[in-house]
Amino acid sequence: MKNFWIVPNYSKPQTTGCAGRIRQTLTKAGAACEIAPALQGEDACRAGAGDIPADTECVIVLGGDGTLIKAFRDLALAGRDLPVIGVNLGHIGYLAETDEAHVDEMCACLLEDRYYIENRMRIAGTVFRGGAQIYQGEALNDIILTRRETMKMVYFSLEVDGMYLSSYAADGMITATPTGSTAYNLSAGGPIILPKSRMMVLTPICPHTMSNARSIVIPADSVVEMKVERRSGESGNGSACVNFDAGVSIPLLPGDRLQICRAEVPARMIRIRETGFLETLRKKLDIQTGR
Repeated sequence: MKNFWIVPNYSKPQTTGCAGRIRQTLTKAGAACEIAPALQGEDACRAGAGDIPADTECVIVLGGDGTLIKAFRDLALAGRDLPVIGVNLGHIGYLAETDEAHVDEMCACLLEDRYYIENRMRIAGTVFRGGAQIYQGEALNDIILTRRETMKMVYFSLEVDGMYLSSYAADGMITATPTGSTAYNLSAGGPIILPKSRMMVLTPICPHTMSNARSIVIPADSVVEMKVERRSGESGNGSACVNFDAGVSIPLLPGDRLQICRAEVPARMIRIRETGFLETLRKKLDIQTGR
């Protein structure tokens, strides 16, 4: 690789120095490397997908998992299917391949093509209202049907491949990819799924029931559909919304349908080490528990 684009999360104090160090290392070796600027009035991050040079071969993301996920979302919206590598400057960092202390090693591997690309499954969600599509988006981690108002449950029905499964009164439903199984899904009691798997997991959030509170694991080619139901006394504005990767949030009305399936294009993550996922998971969980 010889052409790089760096996406920094400027809210991290060490980001500017780390980005400059990477750029200097790459350009000194004869590569082309540019750094995405912060948006006017913002100090966080953006992929700057519209600004990326046409010959870019690799996107380097500096930050935590949220920064990496946002970069993939920005790239998808811009139609740029580029491989991405993450440098963890956050707390846990399940998705990042390396950290600030090892960026020189990362640069050497990228310049010498000593890496492999891991395809991660993504999911696509479409919202229908009155038979018309009103929104379509994609997610690397999860698509979540949830409540808009504090302390009010969401009422909805669930179908998989056209077959009715159940109705819920709950705080919502998580539809997670294998990558997203260690995110909100894990916190909600859902199972951990190895990232190279091809499946989805449906995990209800605080369901008010004793019969359908468990997660459901389904094949990757399944089509999930949830319909928002009107509860007794509810206003016409509804109390539900759908959230894509903790970013874009779309309000839902009673009668709206959310359809979820596997996205056509996977997320391409660059890997330079053969460390197993379970080993990484153990280390990250040990950090969380202070072991």
